[in-house]
Amino acid sequence: MGSIYTGLFGITNDKICFLPSSVDEKSEKLVAETLDVKIVKASIYTSPLLAVFAKMNNKYAYLPNFASAKEIEIIEKEIKVKVLNTEQTIGNLIELNDTAAIVSKTLAQKTIKELEKTGLTVFQTNIGKTEITGSSIVTTNKGFLVNPYVTKEEAIKLQEVLKVKGGSSTANTGDYLVRNSILANTKGMVLGEQTTPFEINKIEEALE
Repeated sequence: MGSIYTGLFGITNDKICFLPSSVDEKSEKLVAETLDVKIVKASIYTSPLLAVFAKMNNKYAYLPNFASAKEIEIIEKEIKVKVLNTEQTIGNLIELNDTAAIVSKTLAQKTIKELEKTGLTVFQTNIGKTEITGSSIVTTNKGFLVNPYVTKEEAIKLQEVLKVKGGSSTANTGDYLVRNSILANTKGMVLGEQTTPFEINKIEEALE
């Protein structure tokens, strides 16, 4: 990827992974094989940091209203697109699977209502004392990984809402914004290269 922050550059579900055109062929092949997905090149707001601006599950790709018509068209060829009427960086504020969305307390109520209209249960919370909820948790339809500052009560609520079990860890040798370092679906995960063996074990336990 050219960076240890693997999770910033892609959004994935169990069939498709959108990556920026700047990703090299070796990294693209690694992601495709590890996650068992089709790779499609895309951008949001002309940026390679797709995960900052967008989220995706197996039903929809959720994009902000500043995504260009061309960017939306590329993604819409692969999956239904829901353009949220917001200029917030939704990737930092939202994380979701096919059942629920965990969103920051700073996310606008109108955006929450839009998410609910797509069939998601929405739980608004800050995680582990940070408002950057979307960067603090990684979810799939099998499990979730949350930053280690999560409280016991928060972890229990996350499990109830997401309908999957999970765990906590850092990634990339101590980074608590775990979504920035991890690209995962139900079939595999790609981790930042500075993730330690101890962290890998914890992440695998949470997501597998």
